[in-house]
Amino acid sequence: MSLPEIFGLISIILLVFVSTLALIILFRKPSDGVQSDFRSVTEPIGKQVDELKDNLTKTMYESMMDFNDKINKQMVDSTDKSAQNITEFRLNVNNELTKFQEKINAKLSSDFKSLTDEINQKMGAINEKVEDRLSKGFRDTNETFLQIAKRVEVIDEAQKKIESLSTEMVSLQNILANNQARGSFGEYQLNQLLYSVFGDNNRLYQTQYTIREGKGKREAVRADAVVFMPRPIQMIAIDSKFPFSSYSKLFDNKELTKEEEEKLIQSFGQEVKKHITDIAHKYIVTGKTAEYALMFVASDGILALLHSKCPSIIEYAREKAVTIVSPTTLIPLLSSFRTITIDVERSKYAQKINEQLQLLSKDFRLFSNEWGKLNSNIDSLKKSGDKVNYRVQQITTKFDSIEQVELTDSEPKTPVLEIETEEDSLDVDQD
Repeated sequence: MSLPEIFGLISIILLVFVSTLALIILFRKPSDGVQSDFRSVTEPIGKQVDELKDNLTKTMYESMMDFNDKINKQMVDSTDKSAQNITEFRLNVNNELTKFQEKINAKLSSDFKSLTDEINQKMGAINEKVEDRLSKGFRDTNETFLQIAKRVEVIDEAQKKIESLSTEMVSLQNILANNQARGSFGEYQLNQLLYSVFGDNNRLYQTQYTIREGKGKREAVRADAVVFMPRPIQMIAIDSKFPFSSYSKLFDNKELTKEEEEKLIQSFGQEVKKHITDIAHKYIVTGKTAEYALMFVASDGILALLHSKCPSIIEYAREKAVTIVSPTTLIPLLSSFRTITIDVERSKYAQKINEQLQLLSKDFRLFSNEWGKLNSNIDSLKKSGDKVNYRVQQITTKFDSIEQVELTDSEPKTPVLEIETEEDSLDVDQD
């Protein structure tokens, strides 16, 4: 509440009080003297009230003026302070902005530096990767060129081999064109097959072997190869034949008629049949060789042609106890011969092997007994070692207790050594 409002309230209260007092006096019907006294009393009071009112008005006016002056002064002061505060605020804001700008600049500088470092680091890593990939690419390219160079060398070698093979084909054609050369080629191939199966073993086979009969019999004959077998088979003669001239005519001329082809096949069969007859007569010798012989042809195609086009020749060979073989069919046949020979030789020594096994069994039983004794001695030695180890531990423990004993002035403590009895030792051994 303001000061003028307070003074106005006091004036109202005084007026109410005076009015109330006057009414009381009037209603009591006072006498003339009393009224005279009342007037004498009220008049000064009215004057005082008027004076008080004037004073209050004056005071209120002065108070209002003072209040107004104070307000104006406070407003001026507030304005000055506001201007000062605004100035200080502006200065503070400028300072804060300066500091903020400095922090922003520092942060930006730091971030730019970090970003620059990171970019430099990543660029360095990228450069390293690029260099590695370039180096790897150069290495791969170099290796590729080296491989290409090697492949070119291989191609050159293959070209040389092709040229050599072409030369060999020409040589082979020259060989096949000559009967004697064809015979030598067949014998060479037969020898290579025998060596691949038997190795260099003269006890299993021989080449260019002479078969002799008893005195007064026919002259000796020489087989291209013989395979030695156990009795009663003894030896199997192998003769190499290469009927290539008749065979080649079937394929050199592609415009043959069916009749011409049949004639050539018949001529080819007759040539082979003559070879079968000669082999059966020369290389199947009773008491010297097996009851059958082998006719080796150096080409699988010839054997296939005989089976497909000349079955009667195959049947004739079976009747004459002559088996026609080619490089593909001869290898398993020779392998079976080798297996039979090994089994027979092994059976010869079966009894000796059995005797040696029995002797070995006796030696093993003796060894087993000795091993049992040795194992028992090892167990006994282990038990003795455990016993000695236990006693050493006991003595060590007692020495430790002697070293750790505490001596006092009042009562000396002397460690008592416990002597292990034989019963304790036995208990330990049982444990």
